[in-house]
Amino acid sequence: MADVLPAALGLRPGGPIRGAIAVPGSKSIAQRAIVLAALCSGRTRLAGLPDGGDGKSALALVAAAGARVESLAPAACAIEGRPPGPHRGWRADPGLDAGESGTLARLATAAFAFCGQVGSAGEVRVSGTLARRSSPPLFAALRAAGVRTDPDEAVSWPVRLKPIGPPSDVQLVDPVSSQEVTALLVALASWPDAYELTVLGAIPSRPYLALTLGVLEVFGVRVAGAQLEAGTGRQPDLVERFALCGPLRAPEDPILVEPDASAAAVALAAGCLSGGEVMVRGLSRSSLQGDVRIVDHLEAFGCITEERDEGLLARGVPDRGADVDLSGEPDLAPVLAAVAARAALDTGAMSRLGGLGTLPGKESSRIEVLAEGLRAIGLAAEGTADALVIGPGTRRAPAGPLDPRGDHRMAFAFALLGLSCESVLVGDPQCVGKSWPGFWRAMARAGASIERVAP
Repeated sequence: MADVLPAALGLRPGGPIRGAIAVPGSKSIAQRAIVLAALCSGRTRLAGLPDGGDGKSALALVAAAGARVESLAPAACAIEGRPPGPHRGWRADPGLDAGESGTLARLATAAFAFCGQVGSAGEVRVSGTLARRSSPPLFAALRAAGVRTDPDEAVSWPVRLKPIGPPSDVQLVDPVSSQEVTALLVALASWPDAYELTVLGAIPSRPYLALTLGVLEVFGVRVAGAQLEAGTGRQPDLVERFALCGPLRAPEDPILVEPDASAAAVALAAGCLSGGEVMVRGLSRSSLQGDVRIVDHLEAFGCITEERDEGLLARGVPDRGADVDLSGEPDLAPVLAAVAARAALDTGAMSRLGGLGTLPGKESSRIEVLAEGLRAIGLAAEGTADALVIGPGTRRAPAGPLDPRGDHRMAFAFALLGLSCESVLVGDPQCVGKSWPGFWRAMARAGASIERVAP
């Protein structure tokens, strides 16, 4: 397939997708490991890095912060960190660019605020759809700890920060994302002392926090178990305290980034929806990535999954609806919307995807965009603030290419819809480059029939 993608691409029904599909390394693990490596002393080696835009942004950002990044192979590098301390730490002149990654923007914001050179100032910038997103609880926590922001009441990016060094007390109130907790824990772990992070309110998407704790442990920092308490008065109903003691230490052995479970979910679902059978090697049910639960959710729709020594396998066209709770892994909603669509088209079954309260604040308003795409192929679809209900309808070809709004996960969802309905095309097909640049090529190699529309 040509490197320059056409104006629209789609997957066609009829061609079974089979075999082992190689997916990129986990961008969630990679971004955490890259930032941690850049905050600790010593040399950290990483392999299996993803080649998507978010991974490249992370490497460029830590290099701009003063870490030394050495390329060892196409998917491997070594990072010599720039830890915090008197007269040292991250720099941000002319600025740190997080690209379109919300995880990276939050990590970089907290890292520079607490681990930047004291007395300096610098800007954290973003681009694309991330410019429309915000993180009020994180910025409020930083200001409460003594960090100065410009603008004074900033809740989003770009933002100029003046680092303060290690804070004496950090409190996060009503987080809108587990990434905010992750960012503060990573920054605190960089200092060689004991710290405590208090979180008031429920933490969304907790499996991503478990992933953070696992990567921190690789760098020698264990986080004590959270203590749960009942809130009082006007306080939130939940208080959690995370105790940790740094500093970070570069691991002796290379870090091998495992396959991305979110991308694996797309590949496994493609095997089922096409009537084929797909294997993703190097991934198991025991992965700390929350999206590995795709195998459980596929089974809920009647698909068959297996865990083998070499990886995860899925087959079997979905033959029933399901009511699934995705509060721990909301990024699976786009994939499972396509799975639920097939069940609705073939059997008239209804499905509900719940626990989606964080999706409206992502790269696009995902519940709304998914509902539009489902209605375009003839299905009944209704979105609420935290759920998507998918009902039966009459299969029809959309009037034109479906617009993913520049959101890679919407592009994957619409591509999967094409395996169940004729003439479903994805406008802006190159936006998959954020997480899986080789997606269309991988599908074609596995047997998918690709429909192209020239510019």
